[in-house]
Amino acid sequence: MIYPHVLLLLFLVSAAAVIAAEASVTKINTANQLTEYYELRIIELMAIRNMLENPDAPSFSMETNKGTTMVQITDSSATERRIRITTYRTGRPFYSTFFYNKAEGQITKRTEHF
Repeated sequence: MIYPHVLLLLFLVSAAAVIAAEASVTKINTANQLTEYYELRIIELMAIRNMLENPDAPSFSMETNKGTTMVQITDSSATERRIRITTYRTGRPFYSTFFYNKAEGQITKRTEHF
């Protein structure tokens, strides 16, 4: 004969195990998503670094182990350049735009597009 308090204890232990497993899966998924996000930011920074080393360079593309990155550089005004970066990763495009002030030699704005 199983006593009711033993059944209650077994139920609570099994419920705690299920909740702990779900929490760890959620943490792993969040860590994977953050890893992908920061890998994309690093690819963008690599493209910006290439552009800053040669500011008068035309548009270019680069291939990494994370996908293909295309950089389109246009002059939006006499002192400002618009740098649009498109990264294709797992068949999905990710867009961002940087504005580079040629007179000051610095990036003034960054915008993401979805």
